[in-house]
Parts: sequence; C-alpha cells; structure tokens
Amino acid sequence: MATERLYGYLSSQSQVHRINTMIPAGASAWSKLTHYRAAGRQLADALAMYPEAPVIWTSISPETVGHFRDVGTVFPRLKGRRTIAVSHWGKFASVFENAATAWSARRLIPGLERVVFTTSVLSEACAAWIPQAQRQVIPNTLDAALIPGRAALDERIERGPGRPFQVLFLSNMIREKGWEDVLEAAALLKNDDTRFEWAFAGGWPRPSERPLFDAAVERLGVGDCVRYEGLLQKRSEIGERHLAADLFVLPSWLREAQPLSIMEAMAAGTPCVVADDGGMPDMIGAGGDSAAGLVVSARKPSALADAVRSLATPEAWHTAAVNARQQFEERFAPDVVDGAWDALITEVMRP
Repeated sequence: MATERLYGYLSSQSQVHRINTMIPAGASAWSKLTHYRAAGRQLADALAMYPEAPVIWTSISPETVGHFRDVGTVFPRLKGRRTIAVSHWGKFASVFENAATAWSARRLIPGLERVVFTTSVLSEACAAWIPQAQRQVIPNTLDAALIPGRAALDERIERGPGRPFQVLFLSNMIREKGWEDVLEAAALLKNDDTRFEWAFAGGWPRPSERPLFDAAVERLGVGDCVRYEGLLQKRSEIGERHLAADLFVLPSWLREAQPLSIMEAMAAGTPCVVADDGGMPDMIGAGGDSAAGLVVSARKPSALADAVRSLATPEAWHTAAVNARQQFEERFAPDVVDGAWDALITEVMRP
C-alpha cells in the first residue's frame, strides 16, 4: 500500500513508468522464473525508452532468495542509472550479516545513489555497510481518506477515553503479530477496576488458524469482553475504526519497519502500545517527551497488560492522544513526506 501511494503521488507530478515484479499468487517455481525474466525485459525496455529518468526501486529485498533474485534479474539492468532503492523491511541489515549474501550485498551498494529507510533507527542499523551520504530517511504516509479531520479529532480528544475502555488490534491475524499476547493481556485485565473491551480486526492467512483464536478465547475465559470483527472491506472504514477505539495495540515481533496500522492510529489521535521491535518504537516517539504511547517487550503479555492499564487513565490517555496526532502531522503527514521525496529526486537528478 505504501508503494502504491508513492506511485500515485509521483504520477501526479511526473510521467512514471511502473514495472511490477510481484510474484503471482500460487506460482510454481518455473512460472516464477518466467515472471522475473519477463520483468527484466520490461525493465530493460523502459530504461531504453527513458534514458535520463531516475529509477526508484521499491522492492529491494533482505531475504536470501529475494536478494539473489535482485542480484540476478534487477540490479544488472540498473548499472549506470541513478537509482534510489527503498527498504520497507525492519530486518534489512540482515542481508549484510548473512554469510550467504554479505559479499554480494556489499557490492550492490556502490551502484545505488541512495537507500531510503522509513526510520532513522533502521538507517543507523546499516551504517556499517552504507555510507551516511547514501542513506536517506523518508517515512511512509497515508492517503487523505484515512486521515480523520480536525473536527472529529478534537471531539474525540475532548470526550476522552470511553468506559468500557476500547482496545483495538487491527492487523493481519498472523500469530507473530501478537494477537495471542493481546488475548493473554485481556485475561489478565478481566477483573481490573477499569472495564476493558477488546476488538480484533483483520484477515486470517489461512482459514485453519481461526479455530486457534476461538479456542484461546474460550480457554482464557474472555468471550464476554473480546470480539472478532473480521476483515475491514473498505479502506475508508479504517480511520473511523481507529477513532472509535481508545487504544491501539500491536505487540508484533516480525522486525517490522513501519506498519501503516500504527500510522493510521496516530492520525486518529489514538494512543499506541507497540513491541520493542523493528521500527515501531521510533514511530511513536518512544523515549521522547511527546511519545504517542508506550513500548513493551515482545511476547510479554503481563507487560502489555500493564501498559494498557497505564494508558487507560484519563490524564495519561489525553497526553498520548494529543501526542499521537502531533507526531503524525510533524513526521508522517502527506505534505511532509511528499516534500521529502521531491527534495530527494531533485538532488539525485542534479548534474
């Protein structure tokens, strides 16, 4: 979604030629090879058509297989071109640490004008292999339709947290995203003086995993305060859903770079509790005076429960809610991010 949004913005400013390197769902090994060979030919044709155009490579991979795909099919075509590579991964540094990919990854970097990271933490993690002059930090942003207006935001902040206190987990229902820890936290807070209600929204990677969620709800005895709302079918519903929540939680341990769900919550002035993992702490301004929430250790339901309880007090909630929208407007708003891309492209194109 972040790549699609960037494409939409750049297309409104300039002529953009897009080449899709995504593997079709369910593709066989042979069809994958055929797909990448075809994508390589499309890239060669496009580069020949636009010999002066910069290249924005939004799919550079930190995975072993993906890296060798890049080295074998994409990167050779980019020699001599002004290329901006974009890392959407929280574990991009691993490509330099992995013995299988370290040599080719380090040889790849001198051929790039810039490597864009979504947070400064992830940029610094690659400082040993990518010179500072080549590293750039530009966060993702959101479509305007996902950003609640000021009137709605002011109303919800003035109203304060609800009773019962509404906690939202909105993400793909992947176990590594931490939904089991959220259920454990719900059980720990079930008899708390503050009444909590917990909502889960998102799709399942496999239908067979939904019964695991239902079984955990029954085992923990939280059926009266937990509900599963399914996959939100319309993107326009996401901003409204975050406005209706009092707190957003994402205790993921997937080394995520910059989950859009956190950004969506901050745009709605919804405080966040995230795991100390990937780029998430930096997103909410952890450790600063204007943090948009709290950071907890991953896979620690008791720490998650304590953080939720702490942010349920009106004073703590109000401070974090105001900070959340302020952080969004200062760092992630569309005009801020678009301006950063404009400046980078202008600099890269300078003779």
